[in-house]
Amino acid sequence: MRDIVLIGNPNVGKTTFYNFLTKSFEHTGNWHGVTVDKKQKKFNFEGKTFNIIDMPGVYSLSSFSFEEQVTINELLNKDSTILNICDANVLRRNLYLTVQLIEMGKTPILFLNFDKEIKNKGTIYDYDKLSKLLNLQIILNNKLVKTNLIDKINQNNKFSGTNMAYFDKLPICEILNILTKKQIGKFSFVKKEFIAIKILENDENIIKELKLSEQQEKKMKLVISRKDYVQYIAELRYNYIDEIITQVTIKSKSLIYGKYKIDNIILNKFFAIPILFILLFLIFFLTFSSLGAYLSDLLKNLIDVIIGVPIIKFLTYINAPIWIIDLFSNGIIAGVGGLFSFIPQIVILFLFLSLLEESGYMSRLAFLFEDVFYKFGLSGKSIFTILMSFGCTTSAVLTSRNIEDKNTKIKTAMISPYMSCSAKIPIYAVIGGAFFGKGNIFVIILLYVIGIIVGLVVANILSKTILKSDTNAFILEFPPYRIPKFKQILLVIYQNCKSFVIKVSTILLSFSIIVWVLQNFSFSFTYLPNDSSGESMLKTIGEAISVIFRPIGLDNWGIVVSLIVGVMAKEMVVGTMAIINGLPSGVNFDKTLGLSLITSGYIINFSPLTALIMMIFSLLYLPCISTIAVLKKEIGFKYTLIACVIQFFIAYFICFVIYQIAVGNIVSKIIISLLVIVGVLIIFITSYKLNKKGCIYDCKNCKKHC
Repeated sequence: MRDIVLIGNPNVGKTTFYNFLTKSFEHTGNWHGVTVDKKQKKFNFEGKTFNIIDMPGVYSLSSFSFEEQVTINELLNKDSTILNICDANVLRRNLYLTVQLIEMGKTPILFLNFDKEIKNKGTIYDYDKLSKLLNLQIILNNKLVKTNLIDKINQNNKFSGTNMAYFDKLPICEILNILTKKQIGKFSFVKKEFIAIKILENDENIIKELKLSEQQEKKMKLVISRKDYVQYIAELRYNYIDEIITQVTIKSKSLIYGKYKIDNIILNKFFAIPILFILLFLIFFLTFSSLGAYLSDLLKNLIDVIIGVPIIKFLTYINAPIWIIDLFSNGIIAGVGGLFSFIPQIVILFLFLSLLEESGYMSRLAFLFEDVFYKFGLSGKSIFTILMSFGCTTSAVLTSRNIEDKNTKIKTAMISPYMSCSAKIPIYAVIGGAFFGKGNIFVIILLYVIGIIVGLVVANILSKTILKSDTNAFILEFPPYRIPKFKQILLVIYQNCKSFVIKVSTILLSFSIIVWVLQNFSFSFTYLPNDSSGESMLKTIGEAISVIFRPIGLDNWGIVVSLIVGVMAKEMVVGTMAIINGLPSGVNFDKTLGLSLITSGYIINFSPLTALIMMIFSLLYLPCISTIAVLKKEIGFKYTLIACVIQFFIAYFICFVIYQIAVGNIVSKIIISLLVIVGVLIIFITSYKLNKKGCIYDCKNCKKHC
């Protein structure tokens, strides 16, 4: 079985082609860093089996971030068939990577995407001539692409790539003479000339792997110090590419890739932010207040009629024990069944997020927020992680890998749980719907804004203390605006709904049963019906911990238990509340649960103030266990622990301030006033230091206030 490695710049269509070949559903997006690790799957065609490997996008073979190093390691340590995917819109820039692959001694097959798109714009290339000049095979993306690909792979041994004329202009022999045969032999899958070039470019990873002696390092420095070889080698490559482009261009129309007239409005300094907020308001309105709510009601009724009522009738008909009926009615159906009714709202949310991704708007948001995020110690690329966190924080944390600066990456990952993920939708819909009615849409928008603001403030504090970031140039490619592909949007929705359903059907079902058992049995395992006055295991545990939450008004043991279970999965907060309040099956889930929460006769009930506190605390208090696991993997145990501790105390502090001011506690007001004064001083000092820098990029030679 032969490996076929897909390599190319970010946003050239690698993952889309991977999905096409392997019939997979990997997430694609219109920005850098969507693919953060290699993915592989078998591809069968005409009786032959191939292993397709989708690598993270790279602009060159010099590593600046985690995912770029993943790709480079694959090339250094394996001899596979390489499919170099290029965007014909930006052929010159894409060929920079191709040239480096040839330097490496690889013989990639060029796969040219979007050829029809550039022809429509008036640019035509002679691909036969390009193939001869580079001595590489070329495939165009068309209906016969699979057949052409297999044919090219079988014939690829007849091609070897061209010899780079500019090698003679570099001191390659001098570098190689300094190295030993054993050192050169460490990279057996690449040309020795490539190793010499990487040394001239001062590639830290290659140099570290060679383990140079002190004498070798001195000799290397003497050679490298003669010239700025990083810039010089880049110029040689681009001069070579320009000569090729000139020879293969049949017809050319000068257009700036990714530039559109609509950007004058979308990126306008007066209109950009209002447009973003209007879009977000429309998304939230359709998700929570109108279409989403209507579809959720329909699905609730369907679940009740088809599943809830028949199951209970059947159990009653066969004279099942009371506790079995209670388990299905108040445990499984009330705890889990109701969560399925939120699928329409999740579908709508991911529909709009997909539209933003596929259209090309996401990359423009990164550019839009770069200056703002820089002031908070983040990167413009952090916007990708933040926006992905509105869907699923667990997967969003992975996208932080595309951030070059290590500390910025850690901060971005640490603040992603402050964003309001889709798993919190049931909490907002049930509690907010019960207490704020139609005005709940504004409460939800407020929660999203609170999450963003708190996250940015935390990032700023971390930047001033334990995680100071280096100043890095922000380079971002604007993809062209494209009409989102209906199939791709469906795939994104399908994947996220599938993930939600699997979670509800497995993890949440298990915890619903556990919560019901703890709620309905004592420590002596005596069954306690809902009207029993006995002390259940759940009540005993909840009351022991509830004293901690008294200062924020959430000292009800049922609320405390719901929050604890919510650490496993945020969806379980409302499921647990339904179980504790003993709601029967065959009900309109969110409205019935909401009604119980405003009724004093139920175990869990709120006032409007404590309802708001509960929503804010649920937004901020702790990430779910799957996010914690991913954070540990990405940023290490130490920073994951710091992130969780900070997050809990921030949630507690904010809720404490709001609650104590609202109830009118005089002593608390004095303490809070002092804390506010200290906070204002910190913000003032931070702002003063930021403004004192002058230029946002802290350019040494710039004396202006940008």
